[in-house]
Amino acid sequence: MPARVPRVTRIDAIVLRHRRLGEADRIVTLLTPLRGKLDAVAKGALRPRSKLAGHLEPLAHVEVLLAHGRTLDIVTQAQLRDGFPALHADLDRLAGGLYVLELADRLTVDRAEVEPVYALTLLALRRLALGDGLQLVSRSYELALLDATGFRPQWRDCVGCDTPVSAERASWSPLAGGVVCSACLATHAEAVAIDSGVLRVLRAFQDGPYEQAARIRLTPELAAGLERTMHALMRAVTERALGTARFVADARRPSAAAPAPA
Repeated sequence: MPARVPRVTRIDAIVLRHRRLGEADRIVTLLTPLRGKLDAVAKGALRPRSKLAGHLEPLAHVEVLLAHGRTLDIVTQAQLRDGFPALHADLDRLAGGLYVLELADRLTVDRAEVEPVYALTLLALRRLALGDGLQLVSRSYELALLDATGFRPQWRDCVGCDTPVSAERASWSPLAGGVVCSACLATHAEAVAIDSGVLRVLRAFQDGPYEQAARIRLTPELAAGLERTMHALMRAVTERALGTARFVADARRPSAAAPAPA
């Protein structure tokens, strides 16, 4: 006989988003390490005296008790582990945190195993809350997330023929997911030029440890080029525009494009 599914599960989760259900309830989308991404009903969460209120907001790292229902699980208890107040106190970091959540949401499917994505997402939120550079955290997270979900971009070898591509005068295709050599440009009409400095930094971010990437000094122009390139790639992978990518750009102060801290 198949193993019986427990009626109640206690599990850690990151709240990705929520939506209203009726007058007093909410459906919350949770990213969990063991059960993947799932929707659950938080009954009475909109009532002023609800014990769930404040524990199930986006960006929250929580421990929840889930009762298994026929269609949707029900959140019966929620305990806040970390609400990341530092993110809510800074518009740039709030935008960056919401961008991380949207990417995690778009690149996962319901009930699939996503433990590496959960770990990467929680780590990115913690780094943002600790004050790490917004460019450093965002670009590192994007590249690690693409790797974990099977969309690792090719920044060194041609996506068409695997020939090494020099950073000088290089072209790349968001749709193909990487650089394109001169011989393959004829079959990748959508390819565009990529700045050599941007490409070198992307290679360093992808291949080296986070601590090494943190030592790279970024000019505002280079930071903007990195962001444009990665946002184009994420749009191509998710096959839709990312609302928080625009929010990040709109919310950014001039200081956000400053060099990443050593």
